[in-house]
Amino acid sequence: MRKRYRVRVNRSGIIFIGITVFFGVAAVNTANNLLYLVVSSMLSFMLVSGLISLYNLRGLSIKLIPPAEVYAMRYENFRLLVENRKRLPSFLIRFPSKLKDETLPIIFKRGETNVSLFFERRGLYQNVQVVIATSFPVGLFERYYVEVVPINLVVFPKPIPTKLSFLESSSTKEMGESFQSLTRGYDEVHSIREYRGEPVKLIHWKASAKTGKLYVKDTYSQEKSPIVLSLDLVDGSKEEKVSKLAYLVIKLISEGYPVGLKIGEDIIPPATGERHKREILTALALLK
Repeated sequence: MRKRYRVRVNRSGIIFIGITVFFGVAAVNTANNLLYLVVSSMLSFMLVSGLISLYNLRGLSIKLIPPAEVYAMRYENFRLLVENRKRLPSFLIRFPSKLKDETLPIIFKRGETNVSLFFERRGLYQNVQVVIATSFPVGLFERYYVEVVPINLVVFPKPIPTKLSFLESSSTKEMGESFQSLTRGYDEVHSIREYRGEPVKLIHWKASAKTGKLYVKDTYSQEKSPIVLSLDLVDGSKEEKVSKLAYLVIKLISEGYPVGLKIGEDIIPPATGERHKREILTALALLK
């Protein structure tokens, strides 16, 4: 897709244009050749400055590396990798943001910085827009364009704190009955499974060494009962319910509860670990 470059006049540029207009009017009124020469030089300076600024932005491509978890309605910090395909370096490349602007003083072939991005809604983002700008060489004008960066990112719902009183409700207990015999703990081992971000003490090193993949021990424990969450356990609009469930998933798994999710006929069985938490949050993020 062809890039559309735009220009914004800086404060110093406004002053420079004002001085140029002043000398231009004076040259016309006085027919002074020296003033004509000065005005021509100033106009040429602006033209050359604009061409250099345009070249400075050309040949740049960027890639975004997201953090492990990205939530809606808050700024998230992304790694931004810049590749310069030009022969000459680029100078003073700026990435504007409402939270904080980031500037790379010089980019030879590659550069790296962090940029804060804001997502207004949950769901799947195929790409995001990043503004790339520069005031090089003299700061009279800022030239910029919007780069559409492919990312294929799932943004989790904004967590909304809610009470945990439903844990004592009969409906929750009924949902958990089929899982009461099996929870993740640190007692008697009954099987092994693939690693999902559990504590290191649960890793089954012998099985992991044989297969080349990390496996953890499944144990019996009566300390934490499994919990299956669903939309009818919380109140509010659909989006509020999704956000409240996201909060509960984060809180309960951090407290060691095996957590599952039931949406219609689909169910994610209770489990623990960071990978399982993200699996549930992904399901909530993509809920229609």
